[in-house]
Amino acid sequence: MKKKICLVFCRKDSKRLKNKNLALFLGKPLLYYTYKNIKKSKLFDRIILSTDGKKIAQTGKKLGFEVPGLRPKRYAKEKSNVFDAHNYIFKKLLLDDKNSIVCIVNNNPFINSKLLNKTYKIYKKFKYKYITTLARPTSTDEVYYRQFKKKNKKIIPLFKKKLIKSKINSNQTEKTFYNLGEIRWASIKLLSSFKKYNENLSRKGNKFYLIDRDDYYDIHTHKDLKLSETLYKLNKL
Repeated sequence: MKKKICLVFCRKDSKRLKNKNLALFLGKPLLYYTYKNIKKSKLFDRIILSTDGKKIAQTGKKLGFEVPGLRPKRYAKEKSNVFDAHNYIFKKLLLDDKNSIVCIVNNNPFINSKLLNKTYKIYKKFKYKYITTLARPTSTDEVYYRQFKKKNKKIIPLFKKKLIKSKINSNQTEKTFYNLGEIRWASIKLLSSFKKYNENLSRKGNKFYLIDRDDYYDIHTHKDLKLSETLYKLNKL
């Protein structure tokens, strides 16, 4: 019988929020919530943390993560391909599609046990053939206006001609979605290659569980951290 494996990848260095993966969130490190939520889901046979940081590894072990040594630096740089890190762990632990079902989970307190179970049910329903993730609706403004370039001390929207020709306006009902990627159920074959993963998404699309915009908050900066604590308490997660 295949074992269900949850993998969490945490780099030591973080560009915008220093030591993000060990940052205190309501008095506890972010990793505390990630492990608690994964464990609470009762889905997984193994919960594995991959990191290049000694302190992250030590904290992870205390919380209950299985930590198979430190990840080589070449798989933990800012521009490293995380799919190469996936592949490294798969090979090190002898994981393949014949013996394991894998889910990649990002270190985020908003990824709770409910979301893990909802996405797994979808993945299982479609016989583990589709990538399954989380998505949320986007506004028209986000889709068409969020990308700008700087020119002559001004910011100018990219794709200007397309914007002008488009009949879509900001009052249109939301019909576009943002793939969060915070939970990724997929075959080991696909999770081992960024190219294969994206080719599969482009060709087949992916199954997803839709969450409300207020049920998730991405944490990149110290300000994000403080705002997310408030939102977390309001939602009583």
